[in-house]
Amino acid sequence: MSVTCAENELDWSCIRGFMPFDLDGLAVETGALSRRRGVGDGDKLLRTFLLWGLPNGSIARSAAEAKRLNLANMSGPALHGRLVLSEKFLQKVFCQLLCDACDRVENWKGFKVTAVDATVLCGPGAKGIDHRLHVAYDLGSGRPLQVDLTGPEGGETFRRFLGLGLGTLVLADQMYGKGPGIVPLLQSGASVLVRFNFYSIRLLDSTGIRITPEKAESMLKADETIEFEATLPGWDHPVRIFGARNLEGKGIWLLTDLPGSKLAACEVRSLYSRRWQIENFFKRMKTLSGLDELPTRDGPTARAWIWIKLILATLAVLIGHERFSPWGYPKGHKPQETTQASAQARADVSPRKRRRPRKNKQEDQVQTPGEPLGPVRKSNPGSASSIAPTGHHPRKARALQTGQKALFA
Repeated sequence: MSVTCAENELDWSCIRGFMPFDLDGLAVETGALSRRRGVGDGDKLLRTFLLWGLPNGSIARSAAEAKRLNLANMSGPALHGRLVLSEKFLQKVFCQLLCDACDRVENWKGFKVTAVDATVLCGPGAKGIDHRLHVAYDLGSGRPLQVDLTGPEGGETFRRFLGLGLGTLVLADQMYGKGPGIVPLLQSGASVLVRFNFYSIRLLDSTGIRITPEKAESMLKADETIEFEATLPGWDHPVRIFGARNLEGKGIWLLTDLPGSKLAACEVRSLYSRRWQIENFFKRMKTLSGLDELPTRDGPTARAWIWIKLILATLAVLIGHERFSPWGYPKGHKPQETTQASAQARADVSPRKRRRPRKNKQEDQVQTPGEPLGPVRKSNPGSASSIAPTGHHPRKARALQTGQKALFA
C-alpha cells in the first residue's frame, strides 16, 4: 500500500490509509469498543488512545484534549477503563502497520538477512525486569518484521520466530545459541549465524564425542581464526563452527548451517557485525519515542502504552517514507561532512547570538491547538551509545512531530 501526502497537507486521512480498513469492527471484535458511550467509533477511539503516547502525555490530559478535538467525551478514569481493554486492539493495529512497513525486500546472496533480539522495559522504581520486547528486524529494509511483548518470564529463544520462513538468514547473539532453539528454526527452513559458547550447547565432533569447553579453548590460537564441522543433535546436516580470540583474549564462537559455497569464512565476521543494527534500532525507539519511560511498572495499561508507542514510531517512519536506518540517514545518502572552512564561513555570514537562559515553567505554558503535547526527545550526541554520526536524528524527529500534529488535524 502506498500513501503519499505533502507535509503541509498531512491530516488524519493520510494516516488512515496505513490502518486496517474497518477500525470500528476491529475495535468491537477485540473488546476495545464494547459500548459507544462517549466515543463515536473505533477510528476516534484509536486517535484518543494515540494522544496518550505523545511526549509528556497523561491519561487525564489525553481525555481533555480528545474532548476539545471532539474525538471523545470521557473523563480520565473512563479513558483508563477503555485502555485496560485495548491491548488486543492496539496489537492488531500495529501488526497491520508492519505489513505496510515491510513491503520493501532486499536480499544478501538470495537471503533475507534478519536480526533477532530483545530489549528490557522497566517502569518507575523497578527492581527487575517489567517487560521484554522481542523483535525480528529486517536488515535489508531497515524495519521490524515481527514484534512480541512478554513479561519478565519471556526468555530469548528462536522458537518465537519460527514463522520467518525459508530463505531467511537469522543473526543472533549468544543468548539464542542453544540447541533447543536452533534446531526448530533450522527445521522451519531458515538459516542461522549465531554466537554461542560450549557451556550452553551440545556439539559432537566427527567421532561422536562431545566437544567440551576445555577442548574448544585449547584449539584457539592468539591471532588465527579456526573453522571446523560439528554435529548438532536433532539436525541431520553438519554445522560449521568458527572460533577466534578478541582483543581481550576471550574466545568468540559462531555457528552456521550455511555451506562454504554460500558463506565464505572471510565473510563471517563482517556479516555477523551487521547484527548490531538491531541494537541501534532499540536505541532509536527509546530516545526518539520514549519507549523506555513506562508510566507504570505492571499496571493494567502498561502493555497498551507500549503498543501505542510502537504505533506512533511506525507511523512516523511510514509518513516520512523513511526506514529505521541505524546510521541516521537513508541508505546511500550520507550527510555532508562539516569542514572547518565551511563552519567558519557560516559563522561569518550569520554570527551566533548568545542566548539568555530560560526558566523551565511548563506549568505556566498554555497548550495551543495543533501542537504536540511536549518536545521530541533527541539522543545525546556526546554519549558513547550515540548512533547517528551527526548526533541526534533531526529528520526522524521532524517525522515524529509531523505524525503527532496529524492527530489533531
